[in-house]
Amino acid sequence: MAKKKDSKRKGAAASTTTPKAKTTKRNFKDNSSSNQCLKILDWLFEKGSITTTQARQHLDVMSPAARILQLKRAGYQIDKINDTWTSEHGINHKGIARYVLTQKQPVKTINSSEVVL
Repeated sequence: MAKKKDSKRKGAAASTTTPKAKTTKRNFKDNSSSNQCLKILDWLFEKGSITTTQARQHLDVMSPAARILQLKRAGYQIDKINDTWTSEHGINHKGIARYVLTQKQPVKTINSSEVVL
């Protein structure tokens, strides 16, 4: 009888951790740099800005500055503002980057080899 109770618990725990239980809007299959960029872009389109802390906590992007740089190189206009973030312990952290999307459409980038003088 004890085995049946244990098996019910295992089944209940397994069913709550299925991908359907996630609250994220999109289901990204891996954490590649391209998917991280897509996650950040999705957040920026929806909310307009993202902090380093939000990217790490909510999107599982540990190096958001690198992903923002990739997005900038792809033509997206994103500004950086230094912000203050208060942790759950009440400690203020100054100089936390907040990235603000200033234009939703990428701007065509020009290579230096394409410039004609």
